[in-house]
Amino acid sequence: MKKQKICIIGNGLTGLTAALVLSELNIQIHLIGKFKFNGEFLDNRTTAISPSNYNFLLKFLDKKDSKLFWPSKKIDLYHEEYNRYFHFMNLENNGKNLMYIVRNSKLIKAILKKIKNQKKIKIVNREVEKIDEKKSKIFLKNKTINYDSIFLCVGRRSKLVQELVGARIVSDDLSDIAFTSIIKHNLNIINSKQYFLKEGPLAILPLNKKECSLVWSVSKNYKSDITEDLIREKLKKIIGLDKKINFSKIDFFPISFKFNTNFFKKNILVLGEGSYNIHPIAGQGYNLILRDIKTLRAEIVKHLSCGMQLRDSGVLNNFVIKRKPENFLFGLGISLMSGFFKHNKITQPIKNVILKDINKFKFLKNFSINLSNKGFSH
Repeated sequence: MKKQKICIIGNGLTGLTAALVLSELNIQIHLIGKFKFNGEFLDNRTTAISPSNYNFLLKFLDKKDSKLFWPSKKIDLYHEEYNRYFHFMNLENNGKNLMYIVRNSKLIKAILKKIKNQKKIKIVNREVEKIDEKKSKIFLKNKTINYDSIFLCVGRRSKLVQELVGARIVSDDLSDIAFTSIIKHNLNIINSKQYFLKEGPLAILPLNKKECSLVWSVSKNYKSDITEDLIREKLKKIIGLDKKINFSKIDFFPISFKFNTNFFKKNILVLGEGSYNIHPIAGQGYNLILRDIKTLRAEIVKHLSCGMQLRDSGVLNNFVIKRKPENFLFGLGISLMSGFFKHNKITQPIKNVILKDINKFKFLKNFSINLSNKGFSH
């Protein structure tokens, strides 16, 4: 049987990860997008990966790449009350790692380096102009190519996503902005911390003993107020960081919960941010994507092992049946959780009572840890 051919469109973490994970199968892969192979990736964002997803991803990376990830065994949660910060919960799992934190730019570099040496992956450093959904054909400048399956790993605002699956979405305009920066410091911060401040949740994620990632999700009304001096002042108050720390450039991006009701059409599947966006408060975005790719790989393996064609098969439909409910529930649940922690003078006293006792419920903590690690269906 002729080797089947798939196309992955996208130069971000989703497309690169999908290409890497599928590269060991007996299929030909074209990875299409505008890629940087040299120079620095100017991205302050970081990703927290659950243990199960970390173990899965590491199977496809070089062994030495494990050094890129910083293990965090514990998450301490704090809540702001009357300009004070009280510790209301700690999440830990009998000394086991709860998450592995990595800079997006370093992970992208590691995956790019790996896939460049994969014979089954052809990198096409160009932009896709159009897709013919009926014939599973893509149009490049002066060239057209037919595929058995096409995976769109681009953002929801991409015209390719809009044209193929439309704009039928479930959404919640959270009106939040996430500020990110890398902090160099002289403190020995080895585990993660999350502070629920009146402006919004602030996460401190260690990358090594001397660097942390800062992610502060605030209402867009505060956007113009966030400066390096304000962040420094907040950090000094909550964990005692002094003026010896250095910040990288402070970046920001909008936060929303958006869920596209259409994941696929015929032989074309939308993966990653083109199908859903969720709040970063729980660090589940890339974890959901990894579970998506893991499920997609299993469905493709099942069909190939039976000698079946990918084109016009049930692969994409089976994938959507398995992944769509979990992705929606995670996104909705995290959106509701972020709403619970928003500062509100009326509900604040009730919230304070709940949070002061919540650490006693071990079953709730264990449920949260297991859900974050493996999701509903794994």
